[in-house]
Amino acid sequence: MRFRASLFVLMLVASGAFALPHLAQAAIPFFGPIIPNGSNTCAAGWGMLITVINNIIELLLTLAIVFVAPLMIAWSGFLFVVNPVNAGGKEQAKKILTNTIVGIVIALAAWLIVDAVMAVLYNKNAPGFAGTTWWSIISSGGVGDCINLAGSNPTLGQGPGAPSITGSTASGSYLSFGSGPCSASIVQQGAQLGGYTLTVSQANTLACIAHPESSCGAVNLNYNWGKGSSAAGAFQVTLQGNGSCYDNPACEQAVGASGPLNCASGFSGGNPKSDPTSQAIVQTCIKAAANTSCSAAAAACLLQTQTFTQAWAADPNSSAQKQCIATYSGS
Repeated sequence: MRFRASLFVLMLVASGAFALPHLAQAAIPFFGPIIPNGSNTCAAGWGMLITVINNIIELLLTLAIVFVAPLMIAWSGFLFVVNPVNAGGKEQAKKILTNTIVGIVIALAAWLIVDAVMAVLYNKNAPGFAGTTWWSIISSGGVGDCINLAGSNPTLGQGPGAPSITGSTASGSYLSFGSGPCSASIVQQGAQLGGYTLTVSQANTLACIAHPESSCGAVNLNYNWGKGSSAAGAFQVTLQGNGSCYDNPACEQAVGASGPLNCASGFSGGNPKSDPTSQAIVQTCIKAAANTSCSAAAAACLLQTQTFTQAWAADPNSSAQKQCIATYSGS
């Protein structure tokens, strides 16, 4: 019986120790599904793996708290009853009861322990993660649920697939796949703030493209960042090759600059330069690209010199972008 009690406590502690942010909002009891519905729409990434692990942990906690713990408590009570004068039996019952309660408390308090440690270790000012919380990087429903694939060209990335598309929309109707860069009206407003004009069909196309390019802006930097890619923002417009597109009022306003950002000068071969001056430029441009209006303005700027296909669908792997273009741009 001591072995069973120890095994039970070990299971609870192990589950709690690896419980990630999702567990803090866990719905107990949880009986599935372990693999989220709709997860077969893209290649599973780190975020999806964490989601599945969290679901398994929730299921184990459910089994432990709803089924195992009551049985262990009942068993300890039984030992108390059948050993009224047996000191050894009563002591064994006390240990089982104590270990059960302590194990449950530790498992349920694991989130607080992990959060306290990560609050000390996590650098929220690291490149590409400014303003984010540590759990937003690895929790479900956000960054990393899908593996980022090669994008529209060697410097543009492709994230999860675009939303389900059933047909064209009326020329005067704005689409909204979500918020921010996935809302066509907001895309058009951002472009206007930067001094560019987008038609409704262009805004709708960009709103759709934001899904496969960056998960609607959830992923600011390209999957190949630092390896020859300077792509950033909701529409993954490169900071080096298309750096001039970030020299607009929307981007300057996003970072409080009084003049051009000169993003291209901070890169060499698609990679950030290492000198302090260039690093400062890179960080400023990363912050600007993360702004919805700036990113939309940069995309609108790019459309002045390239077609949708050239900018976002030249790569064979960009099937989702091609679908967006074919459906909403009229081309």
